Amino acid sequence: MKRIVIAGPYDVRIEDIEIPKPGPGMLLVKAELSGVSAGTEMTLYRGTYPNFKLKKYPQWQDYPVLPGYEMVGTVVAVGEEADPGESAKRVDSLAPASAVITTGTSDFKVGDRVVCMGEHAEYVCVPAGVAAKIADNVSSEEATLAVLGTTSMHAIRRSQVEYGDTVAVIGMGIVGFLTMQHAKNSGARRVIALDLDDARLAVAKEAGADICINPGKVNVEETIKALNGGILADVVIEASGHKGTERMACEIVRERGRVTILGFHDPIEFGYLDFFFKEIRVNASQAIGPEAGLPYSYVRWCSDQSLKWAMQLISEGKLKGCFKPKKYYYTEIHKVYDMIDKGNAGVGMQIILTWE
Repeated sequence: MKRIVIAGPYDVRIEDIEIPKPGPGMLLVKAELSGVSAGTEMTLYRGTYPNFKLKKYPQWQDYPVLPGYEMVGTVVAVGEEADPGESAKRVDSLAPASAVITTGTSDFKVGDRVVCMGEHAEYVCVPAGVAAKIADNVSSEEATLAVLGTTSMHAIRRSQVEYGDTVAVIGMGIVGFLTMQHAKNSGARRVIALDLDDARLAVAKEAGADICINPGKVNVEETIKALNGGILADVVIEASGHKGTERMACEIVRERGRVTILGFHDPIEFGYLDFFFKEIRVNASQAIGPEAGLPYSYVRWCSDQSLKWAMQLISEGKLKGCFKPKKYYYTEIHKVYDMIDKGNAGVGMQIILTWE
């Protein structure tokens, strides 16, 4: 089987290895499509991923690395069921089994279409808890929204969006675009989309954004006040990862408002006066949220439940693309990375690799 490997800075390769076998709690999935992350994958490709220096966290401490975050494919083998209570035991040894809702291998069978977290490869072995069945009315392309749909869902929960809030989302890349829709689904009264690309703002408007603002053309603070009854945003979610946008987030949130950093920033630089005098509450939001299998009495929304919910929202038309992703064959990965690295305007909101 083929898989994509980043062997070092600007050194991406396609390797040939044996097809893995699924162990307990694991699924073997044959890939049809896999999504390319213009954020995290670029830090791996460029050699700027912070943990390469820190080596503080277990994932991606050094080269070689296996990039990728999601794939759509078909289950071709199912491992034995694993102990569903292991995660729960780490939280509370007294947690009753009834308090644990987890996704296991018994939920899947050979032939199921699934979306899952997984690297760019022809086949991947993944825990059942990071996979979800694809509804019959959802295309494979639409299903590629589910994993980032889970990431953006987690950001909404971290932001504690309240019914009637005004929520501003900075950056209408695929993550920001999905976050904007989740904010609307969560009861926000107004959702404000911000981006320097008018074409992306047009797509956001089609997907339900109430207000679209290009920060390169207007004073953002004054525009939000004028369109929001004189009040700045209750919640601002920074989803672009571009330098300086975290400062903008603090500028456009109201006093005692909430700012969530979803885009990847290193370092994070806030405007201290806004942060201090407004008494802003700042949150971080990391990936798809808590691991699967924790007791719901402690953690209501584990990643496996959120992934299923994201898939249901896609099936119901409440989380949608409104754009056509750019598709490339996996052998074109060198071209794809080079285009993203150089900021090619033709890259589009979403890039997916095809493996069939």
